[in-house]
Amino acid sequence: MKEIITTSEPKLVREHLGSLLQVKNLVVLLGSGASFHLGSPKTRDLSNEQVLGLIREAGGEPTEEHQSLLATINPTDSGDLEKLLNGLQLAASLATQAGQDSVTLGSGADAKSYPKKQVDALRQQINRALAEACRLPKPGKPLDAPFDSDPLLAHRTFLSRIIRSRRVNLPRPQVFTTNYDLVIESALDQLGYPYIDGFSGTVERRLNLAFYGLDFHRVETTTQSVLARAEGAIYLHKVHGSLNWRSSSDKDRLTGLESLEVRHSNAFPEDDQLVLIYPTSAKEGDTLAYPYSDLLRLLGDAVQQEDTAVIVVGYGFADPHINRLLLRSLATNSALNVLVADPFAVLEDADISSLTSDSLQQHLSDLDVTPKKTAIAALATSSDSRISVLTGEYGKFTELSRLLPGSSQLGDTPTAVTALIEALEQAARDGNLPASGVKSND
Repeated sequence: MKEIITTSEPKLVREHLGSLLQVKNLVVLLGSGASFHLGSPKTRDLSNEQVLGLIREAGGEPTEEHQSLLATINPTDSGDLEKLLNGLQLAASLATQAGQDSVTLGSGADAKSYPKKQVDALRQQINRALAEACRLPKPGKPLDAPFDSDPLLAHRTFLSRIIRSRRVNLPRPQVFTTNYDLVIESALDQLGYPYIDGFSGTVERRLNLAFYGLDFHRVETTTQSVLARAEGAIYLHKVHGSLNWRSSSDKDRLTGLESLEVRHSNAFPEDDQLVLIYPTSAKEGDTLAYPYSDLLRLLGDAVQQEDTAVIVVGYGFADPHINRLLLRSLATNSALNVLVADPFAVLEDADISSLTSDSLQQHLSDLDVTPKKTAIAALATSSDSRISVLTGEYGKFTELSRLLPGSSQLGDTPTAVTALIEALEQAARDGNLPASGVKSND
């Protein structure tokens, strides 16, 4: 798969994807790129004005002082939210370390003192705005067709195909995501597929990682004997937290000792209740805490199994703690295959458009193109035959979901069934349904 494949020859890619879906252990890693078509913020491409816009959309009101601080801490308007949050975090830490209530930023005549409370307030506003921007899809926000009328079409198609295309005797697919949004859960709900996300309970759902050791089976209702393993289920792991996770400290009833609990809640949270890893340089350290360390351990275990394939979509390899797990597994697990899909990380648009049918089945290094200096481009140019990289138009999550082998109707089923039910109900209300056993004249 270190070959150039034109869009007129997707069969080769589909065949390779089909072979990956039939390995014993299928692992899927989804990053923010899997939600870009739904309006997910591109955290490495945000100007200062766009950051202020996100704060306003989240209900915040950035003051003139906040705007001045933003311009001072990010004078080049770099567009990298991670660097911006790092700067604010370092500025606040510097003031704390020096025992000062303020910190001076800038140089020369442009130097200005900012209260530490103001620095912390702006950082918290940006964190809250980022979380709110990940509530997808956003009502009233225009989307490209066909997602304007069916936002979750691509996710339903992707999930249904990785589940239904596999042989029934294979282990469940394991989906890991760095995204905060609830798009995967919503798509699975629309499909009617059960999933295990590590939570126990119904009214009060608590994170209990032992539940990843459970499965779904069909049983005979009277004898309670197991008939077969239930179809259409997956394991879902949100390694950077989720918008509906809340932290709380509970005391054990027997010992009285306090412990951290993570619960499900759709109520509007306080800032300190959000269980999220924000994009800063501290995120690798954050992953050492509960529950992230346990979730990453499950990812590390998953990619070490025999006969394993990892499909990576929308993930830009910007998280060292995840990269380390994947790269070490490639070094130690000879039975591991990895496919990375990204539309922009390997070649410039001009190089992609210059490729022709003559470029088919040629190695990237043999073509007159210059790969970008990215981690994914380095994977594409590596000599390891276990690594495949899909770039260009088919590297988009929306296109990859259609490219996966499976019935073209799988992703449309819930909408079609819903429309049929609504039509039948409307016909019944109007009295237009023919009586049972009577043929219609139409």
